[in-house]
Amino acid sequence: MVDSKELVLVFDDSVKERIIKSLGFSLNEKEELMDTRGKIATSQDFKPIYSKEFGGLLRGSKIPIRKKESELVKYFLLERS
Repeated sequence: MVDSKELVLVFDDSVKERIIKSLGFSLNEKEELMDTRGKIATSQDFKPIYSKEFGGLLRGSKIPIRKKESELVKYFLLERS
């Protein structure tokens, strides 16, 4: 049996648009992530996330994170502590 708390989805740019769509987001003309209500999705710092910088979602939420190493490591370490 697999513990769902330990599942992590890893993806590259070739499938990014499909991942974004499957998570319930779309892109506007500026390539910003939008939720199903057309509202621009923001990170925890309340800045919009663009398609080119999308790195995933915070576990258990709909808050997108950037694919910058510093941001990914910070959230990974928070999840493990």
